[in-house]
Amino acid sequence: MSDDIKQLNRLLVGLQKEADKYKRSFEDLQREKLFSEKVLDSLPGIFYLYDETGHIIRWNKNHETLTGFTAKELPKRKMLDWFSDKDGKRVTERVMYMFTTGVKDSLEADLIIKNGKKIPYYFTGLRMVVENKNYMVGVGIDLTEIKKVEDALRKSEEKYRTIFENAVEGIFQTTPDGQVISANPAMARILGYASPEELTETISDLKNQLYVSREGRDDFINQIISKKSASGFEVRFYRKDGSTIWASIHARPIFDENGQLKFIEGLLADITEQKQATEELRQREASLRRENISLRHNIKDRFRFGKIIGKSPAMQEVYEMILKAAATDANVIIYGESGTGKELVASAIHEMSDRNQQRFVPVHCGAISETLLESEFFGHSKGAFTGADKAKNGYLDHADKGTLFLDELGEISLNLQVTLLRVIEGKGYMPVGSNISKHPDLRIVAATNRNLIQEVEKGMIRDDFFYRIHILPIHLPPLRKRQEDIPLLIEHFIKSYSKKKTIPPLTGKMLDALLNHRWPGNVRELQNVLYQYIALNKFVLSNSSDSAEFETIQMSSGNIPESPGAFNESLTNFEKNLITRALEQNRWHREKTALSLGLPPRTFFRKMKKHGLIRQK
Repeated sequence: MSDDIKQLNRLLVGLQKEADKYKRSFEDLQREKLFSEKVLDSLPGIFYLYDETGHIIRWNKNHETLTGFTAKELPKRKMLDWFSDKDGKRVTERVMYMFTTGVKDSLEADLIIKNGKKIPYYFTGLRMVVENKNYMVGVGIDLTEIKKVEDALRKSEEKYRTIFENAVEGIFQTTPDGQVISANPAMARILGYASPEELTETISDLKNQLYVSREGRDDFINQIISKKSASGFEVRFYRKDGSTIWASIHARPIFDENGQLKFIEGLLADITEQKQATEELRQREASLRRENISLRHNIKDRFRFGKIIGKSPAMQEVYEMILKAAATDANVIIYGESGTGKELVASAIHEMSDRNQQRFVPVHCGAISETLLESEFFGHSKGAFTGADKAKNGYLDHADKGTLFLDELGEISLNLQVTLLRVIEGKGYMPVGSNISKHPDLRIVAATNRNLIQEVEKGMIRDDFFYRIHILPIHLPPLRKRQEDIPLLIEHFIKSYSKKKTIPPLTGKMLDALLNHRWPGNVRELQNVLYQYIALNKFVLSNSSDSAEFETIQMSSGNIPESPGAFNESLTNFEKNLITRALEQNRWHREKTALSLGLPPRTFFRKMKKHGLIRQK
């Protein structure tokens, strides 16, 4: 009996262990079920598990919340109940394809929720086989917000496309090497192409369409890249048929996150008509200026021209050349001895030209150290050399749009001639220490007291530089070859220096000395002699025509006559003596004498009558 009890106890213990094992398994399943439910409920969209008949077997809490159906109502709805007939047909086709092939699939369709509202959803489906039965498991994601963003993007793109397609300006995009990758119809039309497609297929490098030198094309692109943008560039473009147009460009470079240039985009506007109108206006202004010059050209009895004093035939020729030079934009070279007034002539050309509203920049080439020539002419960037603590503009920058006057041109070195030649030819220059090219718009007027042709033969002046400068030569006569201008110059300087001072009169001896002096220093020397006479009461002439130094006459206040007309009397006597000598040299032939003195015959006859020089027959 005891053995039976023992066996029964052992059986009970075994059953208890088995029961504990099943209990633990059940608890594990419960925990796994709770975990699975938590996972499914945490999904952002709706979860579903359908059998082959379209009945839902499992779902998550979101399925109830987002659709509005309760846990009791959901099992009563079949798969196609969620869709309209149109979407239902597509869903049926895709589900059947998935069940047949086992390929994962997805689609977009409107989900009809309990209140009848349609909500755009993205559905996924995957076939699952359990005990030879097919099931579909998947999730649905609400696309409402995404659709709003897509709709906004679509509207924005449509708006941009409308602007892009109908804009009057050309819109373009190029690769870093210039390949046109995008263009609107206006861009194609402006450049003479039938369509944007033809333009993008034809133009492999937009730079090649520019009507400028290769250096100018590269400079144009470099400025866009270096400045991060380019606004209001006015350039000429070739069209498909070979003709050219003027265009205004606004462009900018686009870089990637590594700073590498991705492409260049911009706007292009045809400004050919505006340019033509501007050019016509400029030509009308030039025509009016030429008419004005022509009227002044007919004034034969000119005693002064701007700040230049003189009425001699030699100076009349100079005036004519100044008028001709002012009517053009060509480079001018002025030849003349020191002190003849070369800078006055250059200034007169500038003042009468259409550049007169811009700067006149005089540069005395002989006064600049050779080591500073390039820096002074072209400027320098900050840190270009020791002591360059800030950037500085050069003479060429200051003269942009105006006139650059190069005095003593023969002093310029051969190296500087090369750089200036590039500027004259429109190839630009770079400031010292900079890699940015500049292209000034300036007119060069040069002056020298040397024979430049001889300098070319000596190798001191480059012949190509000489021919670029020697376009309009003007030769200034020395004072000794225009003695008839001396009285005018004397009167001018004395009036200029003696506005607040009574001056001693010039005697006939002094006037004869002034007339007969060789004037190696020309007008400047005459000016200095008269200034010294007025300021110091000294009259000194060195190396006069008779090879002996003229006697120094010391004047004092006691020598000043009371008569205020003494000076005019001296000039009247000087004029009479001058006319008398000229008549004697021309054997009293009035017309020849008047011509030699640069006077109109009627004026000359009047002066003869004034001085009692008309002979009685």
